Amino acid sequence: MKKKLQLLNIFFLSDQRLNRVPMLASVRKGLTYMIPLLLLGSFALLILSLPVPAYQGFMSDIFGKDWGGAFLYVRDATFNILSIFMVICISYSYINELGEDYNISPIIASCVSLGSFIAISGISGSGFSLSSFGTTGIFVAIVVSTTSSYLFVKLSSISMLKMKAYTNGVTPSFRYALTSIFPAAITVSLFAAINHLLISVFHIANIHTFISNSFSNIFYHIESPFLCGILFIFLVHVFWLFGMHGSNILEPVTQAIYSGGAETNQYLLQTGRSPDIIFTKTFFDSFVLMGGCGAAFCLVIAILFVGKYTNQKGLAKMSLLPLLFNINELIVFGLPIVLNPIFVIPFIGVPILITITSFLAMFYGLVPYTTQTVEWTTPILLSGYISTQSFSGSLLQLFNIALGVICYIPFVRLSESASEEQMKANLQKVYAAYQKNEERGYPPAMLSRHDEVGNISRFLAADLVKDLKENQIQLHYQPQTDYAGNAFGVEALLRWNHSIYGYIYPPLVIALAEESHIINDLGNWIFAKACSDLKQLQESGHQQITMAINISAAQLESDDFIPVLKEIIKSNRISSDSIKIEITEQIALAGSKKIIDHMNGIKEMGIKLAMDDFGMGHSSLKYLKEYEFDTIKLDGCLVREVASNANCRNIISSIVFLGKSMNCSIIAEYVEEEDQKNALYEMGCERYQGYLYSKPLPYEELLSYLDK
Repeated sequence: MKKKLQLLNIFFLSDQRLNRVPMLASVRKGLTYMIPLLLLGSFALLILSLPVPAYQGFMSDIFGKDWGGAFLYVRDATFNILSIFMVICISYSYINELGEDYNISPIIASCVSLGSFIAISGISGSGFSLSSFGTTGIFVAIVVSTTSSYLFVKLSSISMLKMKAYTNGVTPSFRYALTSIFPAAITVSLFAAINHLLISVFHIANIHTFISNSFSNIFYHIESPFLCGILFIFLVHVFWLFGMHGSNILEPVTQAIYSGGAETNQYLLQTGRSPDIIFTKTFFDSFVLMGGCGAAFCLVIAILFVGKYTNQKGLAKMSLLPLLFNINELIVFGLPIVLNPIFVIPFIGVPILITITSFLAMFYGLVPYTTQTVEWTTPILLSGYISTQSFSGSLLQLFNIALGVICYIPFVRLSESASEEQMKANLQKVYAAYQKNEERGYPPAMLSRHDEVGNISRFLAADLVKDLKENQIQLHYQPQTDYAGNAFGVEALLRWNHSIYGYIYPPLVIALAEESHIINDLGNWIFAKACSDLKQLQESGHQQITMAINISAAQLESDDFIPVLKEIIKSNRISSDSIKIEITEQIALAGSKKIIDHMNGIKEMGIKLAMDDFGMGHSSLKYLKEYEFDTIKLDGCLVREVASNANCRNIISSIVFLGKSMNCSIIAEYVEEEDQKNALYEMGCERYQGYLYSKPLPYEELLSYLDK
């Protein structure tokens, strides 16, 4: 157990360090932004090239011989300009990673990076090819987008390079543009100069072709086909780990060394000779890259077998269908695997392992060599049969899948444990962000953030919706007592015990419910549950108990608020005067006509009204005049210092006098010590709520408490 914790800590710290490196984080996030286009292009190719003769014939008969034209255009709009999208997304992500302190427009930075990429590609040069903007240009796109963004940021920080405008009518967008002129010009010009230098001095007409040929030359110098194949798979997955489409980057190697292997085997077979090429493009596509890079299909099955968390299982289920056709972007970027230190070993190791098992199976004649070319989008099992013309090919795929799943299982468990630790750390960031806005009086706005806080908040909001539907939310009840310790009421308090994070800060739960527009559903559930439990308390012999329930401004704004309250009270057959609704000054401050009408409606129903946290708000007295409150609850800030702070005692004495003159009962919250209670009693406050008497209790414990 100790070793596991140490290993978890290593992986956690490694992932944290990677996330703190803006360049690496921007590559991961930038490629994540591209998932919609990657999936669109992949499915277009799948529909276009599914290698089932009956399907191809059907599409031709129904839509004509040129039925695939529209899908070719989709391919042109996605894969054929993939490098351009990559430059834009990574550069945009890089500026966002740096934050607002740098005062740089992500849009302008993306344009500068795109200009730099086009400059180094040299459209007007004789060696230019449109393929430079497709998959073959990915490696250069990643390098240029990160380096040009970094250079642009550094140049933008130099004061003498900033043009400034001081006129009153200048917009922020114009200021961004004006201050970026010289940094942008220098950045793009530098990459143009590099391209010119490559052509004139080193005679490299096209940098993309040069890099592709350089990769190919590495493999030409390796005599052993086995070592060559292992190196190929290794490099494919190393590139993928850094967010680069390894298969596309090494496509020139594939075309030069492996693409014609299956046809050669077929020719040898037709001429009465034995096939002698094991490593072919079809071999890798069918038996190694099952589900795409990293044998991703094995990973997804492992998650479905041993995964604990519904969010990861949901992603796995969503990825399953695309993975059958070797489209892996959802799981690779969604989990994520890219730049994830936990999955380095299995992501590289599993493909190498099943490359070896597949090689041995064919070398020893257990499975025929690949003799039929299949498209990479051909479904798993079908591709194994078609490529070898034997069911043993499909059986080899099943064996490789089982082997890969076994290898991935311990890393899936380790990943979930590490993710749990990381998410708990990130939750503290969410709390800090929420409380910062709370202290300033700003609306929380947690779900609209485009950072780690926003990601965790959206994750929590989705789980809140699910747990509310599955009745996984709880209410705890804190007793309210008199000086002698006799309970006269309880306050219903929301508790959400999250499956990963444990109990979530209740005000944050309410804020998330409001932002995700389920506050009415949550509020109605709280009211219904509290009334149901109150009914049971009364039937158990505690007729004197009143139930205090907090409501939000959003609930009070709802048109069906009063009808729902009436229906819940009626269905539980309880008296309206045994219910007390608590509002805060912030709710009263909203002061809309609908809120005022609904508060009046609450009083007309006979429900009691309490003002919570009274005494520290600058407008508290105003609302005592505006609304007919039955109870005033002293602010905890006053109560905590009542025994030691004379000013607190003077304020509380005034509030108690005021409350009694208005026939309002006074309840002191956060009473935790005897001297606090005694000081309050001396000032005339005889009702208390706090840990001195009891913490908030689940219903069963509350019942035991009241019985005693």
